[in-house]
Amino acid sequence: MDAATQWALLLGALTLASWIAGGLTAVFGNVEPGQPRQKPAEYLIFVLNAAGLALAVAMVAILVI
Repeated sequence: MDAATQWALLLGALTLASWIAGGLTAVFGNVEPGQPRQKPAEYLIFVLNAAGLALAVAMVAILVI
């Protein structure tokens, strides 16, 4: 297994972990509107999903280039 494949596997695992964490945050961070924890949970969900997308793009770029 060459180095590019190993990097792609690592980035794929990090992508999956980021999206799972975002999903768990969405489920467990779901509170009634107006609660003080709602905004931080929304930001965390957005950041985790954006990080997952960036990692997925990096994984594809490593495999293609």
